[in-house]
Amino acid sequence: MKSFASLALVVTVSCTLFACSAAPPAADESEGAVEQTEEALISCGAAKYNQALVHYKNAVAWSKDRNANGACNSENGLQWSIADEASRAVMTCGQFRSIIKTSPWAAPLRTALAPSLTLRSLSGELAVIKDSDWQNWTGVDRFFTNGGLSFWARAEGAYGPAVRIDFKANGKATWGELYEKTPTEIAWRSILATYTITKSSNRESGGRILTVTRAGKTDKFSLGVENPLQYNQAPIFVLHPLGTGPVLGEGATAPKLYSLVSECDA
Repeated sequence: MKSFASLALVVTVSCTLFACSAAPPAADESEGAVEQTEEALISCGAAKYNQALVHYKNAVAWSKDRNANGACNSENGLQWSIADEASRAVMTCGQFRSIIKTSPWAAPLRTALAPSLTLRSLSGELAVIKDSDWQNWTGVDRFFTNGGLSFWARAEGAYGPAVRIDFKANGKATWGELYEKTPTEIAWRSILATYTITKSSNRESGGRILTVTRAGKTDKFSLGVENPLQYNQAPIFVLHPLGTGPVLGEGATAPKLYSLVSECDA
């Protein structure tokens, strides 16, 4: 186990090698977190480490603000903003994936993004970071079956997202949707649902199909990922409705769903 003093020595030596400086981690981090930071500094070099650290600190600070004051009362409290800043950190220095996954200081970030599959990509637990031929979905099933993931539709007009699915443990789920309560009133309702996950091919690393059943209706979705507008922003995980007809999406009773949502859009 290395002390803060020994880390400072490593930082000094590293800065001599890389001709720049890097600050030691915050004093409230545990010894193990200090060692992670040391590894990131040595692996990425002081210049990239310092760049990544700025984004990482922003993501954590924004998460703290969100967790304390709510998404809509925080200047940068939306999941999109936090995930993009965390992504900039890991795309600059990949060692920050393990820091996001386990560091005590990153706990607010993990809390803010907990319902999102995007967090598992940023932490390195899911080896999918963009839409490419090298997607590897191995192990993704457990993030659904352990419960806690949510997918949302994009906001529609003044009412917000039309559909939200909260995936819970043991194949249970809650299907939330907007509906016409009266000819002049749109309301929200929650419906008990169940779901299953199957592979779309014989490869363990291949895609997944989710089948969600509620109130006599069944929808199938293909789990996928979309690239963001900028390469260093967070990947966008989606559930594509497959429908039941011969044309892709035909017969679907749900829209496309996303792992990140602008909660304050209306």
